[in-house]
Amino acid sequence: MVASPHPLATAAGVDVLRRGGNAVDAAIATNAVLAVVYPASNGIGGDALWLLHEPRTNETIAYNGSGYASAALDAASIRVLGHTQMPKRGALTVTTPGCVRAWEDVARAHGTRGLDELLAPAEAFARDGYVVTDLVAQSFETNEALLRSDPGASELFFTRGIPRSGDILRNEALAATIGAIRRDGARAFYDGEIAAAICTTLASLGNPMTPDDLAAQHTERMTPLSIPWHGCELVAHPPNSQASLALMVLGALAGDRNANDLDWTHLAIEAIKEAFEIRDARFADPRAMRDSIAELLTPEALAAARARIDPSRARRRVSAVDTGGTIAVVAVDGEGRAVSLIESLYMGFGSGIVARGTGIVLHNRGAHFSLEDGHPNILAGRKRPLSTLSPGMLLRDGKPEFVYGTMGGDGQPQTHVQLVHAIYEREMPVQAAIDAPRFVYGRASEGVFDDSVRVEARFDPAVVAGLRGRGHIVELVEPYDYAMGHAHGIVIDRERGTFAGGADPRADSLALGY
Repeated sequence: MVASPHPLATAAGVDVLRRGGNAVDAAIATNAVLAVVYPASNGIGGDALWLLHEPRTNETIAYNGSGYASAALDAASIRVLGHTQMPKRGALTVTTPGCVRAWEDVARAHGTRGLDELLAPAEAFARDGYVVTDLVAQSFETNEALLRSDPGASELFFTRGIPRSGDILRNEALAATIGAIRRDGARAFYDGEIAAAICTTLASLGNPMTPDDLAAQHTERMTPLSIPWHGCELVAHPPNSQASLALMVLGALAGDRNANDLDWTHLAIEAIKEAFEIRDARFADPRAMRDSIAELLTPEALAAARARIDPSRARRRVSAVDTGGTIAVVAVDGEGRAVSLIESLYMGFGSGIVARGTGIVLHNRGAHFSLEDGHPNILAGRKRPLSTLSPGMLLRDGKPEFVYGTMGGDGQPQTHVQLVHAIYEREMPVQAAIDAPRFVYGRASEGVFDDSVRVEARFDPAVVAGLRGRGHIVELVEPYDYAMGHAHGIVIDRERGTFAGGADPRADSLALGY
């Protein structure tokens, strides 16, 4: 089974499974198609983080395919340009794209197919075209000014005006780039003409990235973080990912499983606030972190976090805000292999820069660096920034039972918390849990912090009133609002030998098995 935010991508992944490929193969094929048909949210100019369960060794593994700052960049070089905070867009926010390298590295370790086969559907859609959906059209309209400010992006996307729903969109330059990767592997991306085009484009705009920076990009195999939870094990990608925030919240609230909806929602929002404060102060490239995150996941630490929550009153919080885009792909196969893959350009259309002649939109993940001296996440050469990408997995008896992920920047761990709570503490089926109205805290306009809680208008009015009564700033948004992210999940029922997939109506999603 495969679930993703676009039916063409899901179908490509399931086709790989039908031909005998495994979940890793399917996830790569799915992601590659998404990189073409969802160009605002993800692409080969972005990063990828993986959680993967390998049944041959009964291991759950994290793979970090996030990129590094140019060796010649540091906080001082940004501050001298007049910035007190990292820019949100533009060349200075571009770190080395890690997606393609991760595809190849993870496929070699766990897959059965090469990139030549797996990227063929993506190349075909880029060359021959795909139909623009309402959601993709909206993303072009929202980001029109950003894209028109870059000659490469404007030429690529707007030669016939703003793409509208129902239009056929092609990216022949990207098709050629994907074709080169199919022939020569990741080497074609990180060395030679494509790498030179990326560096030349960035150099003209002030980013000193070099071919050596790109050639140094590598995928890191890591040990996931985990906590025991209601007889299961919750697993998360370690930093520089923020995924463990969901473990902090679910672990702290494990004793509140029977709380009514108002009480639980209030407690969850307050626990999320504290988790974000910890992240903002401590999370970074793990080589730069001063303190272990594991100490925050002990039973004692989780109990202390719960004790700090005022059950009757919201507290105020002031911090930076994130507005990331992203896609989530989940895939499982008949051998017990499971993948949660999050891949992203960060904000919509990333940096807004297209590497000339390649069709590649470059991400802006470096916008999440700090410029504060002494901060573990301060910008430095060949350093990874804090990443919002948060793949998720729940194990029972050491084997995957729920494989899940979502887009949504800071909303990712919040959606994880709500899905796991709905399925395992409210006993909802996976599709019903994904369909259910959601909240998201602090996810506001670009670069502006908002201490409000956005709540879909389908939420129980009594809960909304109760939250306001406890001091929360509650903003009602449309049903199935895009700000809530688009989540996907697969529940594995080992007793009955079945998979149940859930796909999010907030996107063009499809879960499909055979």
